[in-house]
Amino acid sequence: MIGTIVKSVAGDYSILSDNKLYVVKARGLFRNLNMKPICGDEVEFSYDKTNNHGNIIKIYDRKNSLIRPAVSNIDIALIIMSTVSPRFDSYLVDKLIVQIEMANIEPVICVSKCEYMQDDLKVLIDNYIAAGYQVICFSAHENINIDKIKEIMSHKKVVLCGQSAVGKSSLINSLIDKNYRSIGEYSKKLGRGKHQTREVEFIQINDSLVADTPGFSKLMLNIEETSLARIFKDFDKYAVGCKYNTCLHENEPDCKVIEAVNDGLIHPTRYQNYLQLLKEVRSEKKWKK
Repeated sequence: MIGTIVKSVAGDYSILSDNKLYVVKARGLFRNLNMKPICGDEVEFSYDKTNNHGNIIKIYDRKNSLIRPAVSNIDIALIIMSTVSPRFDSYLVDKLIVQIEMANIEPVICVSKCEYMQDDLKVLIDNYIAAGYQVICFSAHENINIDKIKEIMSHKKVVLCGQSAVGKSSLINSLIDKNYRSIGEYSKKLGRGKHQTREVEFIQINDSLVADTPGFSKLMLNIEETSLARIFKDFDKYAVGCKYNTCLHENEPDCKVIEAVNDGLIHPTRYQNYLQLLKEVRSEKKWKK
């Protein structure tokens, strides 16, 4: 039998196959091969209906995977950010974009609580759109643009990522039209949301599989400096004119990206995010050494 792992808890793997769920174990040979099945894996498995027992026999090649959250074979990643409580975190957005595009996954920025959108945030969001990123501003409570999100999710394997309390669980509840997930609260004292999702789980919504993930904000970047410089879409069209092919757009002479920032063609917040990410990449390299 062939199916998709949709949940993993304490060595039990829930596999969706022909719209039926089977709970199985992984064979010991995967430990010997230093392999671990993860949510999203397409697998071959056996199942004895008499004893309600089965084993994963084979894990098919993954087209992509993420470490945190541990998921595989993802088509699109919805980066959920909020306009308020908590406020839109552009640094985390850019950091998530780097992680997602490194894994060859398409990022889609989804801004929740859009009814509270302020002009300064709209300017920043317009910059993401101009850079070539797909952005959907939505409201789960006001039912704004939920259908647009359903449309881009159709027939796809999707992962939701972002901080706690930004609206991930509210979005899932809107997509399936019932209270499947409890809603996280925002703590003003801590300046962040309270975690509601405890483990990765794929939920079948119409013809899509959607993985809600535990809220997180600390991610390690395993990327080279030159690769980071080229992963920002809005830098690309200017970077071709830089004097050096290896330009990091930091303090090099005749850098067209810096000129574009000074001319207002690249949003200064995004450029500062890039410089901070560059600093973080260098710091991680020193730590590894």
